[in-house]
Amino acid sequence: MSIDTTTVQEQDKHSQTTALTLRSIAFSHYNEKARWALDYYKVPYIEYRSLPICHMISMFKYKAKKRPSPGASVFVTPHLTVEPDSNKDNEKETITFNDSTKILEFLSDQYAAPTNSNGKSSASPNLYSNDEASKTKIQALEERFNTMIGPHVRRVMYYEILLQSPRSVARSLGQHDNAGKLQTWIWSLLLPLFTWMLCKVMHINETSASRSRDILKREFEHISRVLESGPPGPAYLVGNQFTAADLTLASLGGLVVGVTEKDGYGAWVPRMDVLRPEGRKYMEELRATTAGQHILECYKLHRGSKAPGSGYGFSFFGLW
Repeated sequence: MSIDTTTVQEQDKHSQTTALTLRSIAFSHYNEKARWALDYYKVPYIEYRSLPICHMISMFKYKAKKRPSPGASVFVTPHLTVEPDSNKDNEKETITFNDSTKILEFLSDQYAAPTNSNGKSSASPNLYSNDEASKTKIQALEERFNTMIGPHVRRVMYYEILLQSPRSVARSLGQHDNAGKLQTWIWSLLLPLFTWMLCKVMHINETSASRSRDILKREFEHISRVLESGPPGPAYLVGNQFTAADLTLASLGGLVVGVTEKDGYGAWVPRMDVLRPEGRKYMEELRATTAGQHILECYKLHRGSKAPGSGYGFSFFGLW
């Protein structure tokens, strides 16, 4: 959880003279969080997608100078690069972020509607609120979800897809435009090795997956109580509007309640019905909770499409 940055001198609000590039692991829920924020603020960007393990090649030039946290990889994604227009912003320098929360904070600072716009601005409302007390609550929930939802969803979903599903399900993660054709071929060819490496590094096994399932169940129960005890009106985690807390919960928790590309997820992921019955039953139970329904509602109401000018980037003759 870090920021690797050089300074941007006097970055203008809502500047259209910058080029944003997102480097991601396409189906990663932390990368979905960054994508959602970019789309929410209607910021054009180019996304370079990678697959696990292959991403170390893609990210070698952009790797963090130090490990973001103990045990974390220096090839961390999402990675956002903000490059000022060389013709107009000669005094500004490139800024980079390799943490989804820092990306949200930066985008909110640069592209949210001004504090005193009174609804007259075409920009989206600030995901961190303009009220300091609310902002503190939002940030606390965001950090909780980053810690208690994100890692455990990743472990549970990798366990189901890599270890408990037919090999074709895991192989499909590398297809459907989740990466260039060369990466797709490498992922398919070396899938047994990649599966072993991912499970080894992230400690994915029956015992750890069971523990993560229990943690997620308790978290969803807690979040459900928070939502059910809120004020009358639309149910959001803080106040009566969509914030970074809701976005973080929905993006990090979406996979474990069966959210797919059709629901608005920013990359292709397998449907629940291709997983084993036990895994599908667990996901359906979480989906039925108030928290699970809130995630689905957030995707339905707030998961916008990419801004005009956005697209995908490739390297190595368009194959990577």
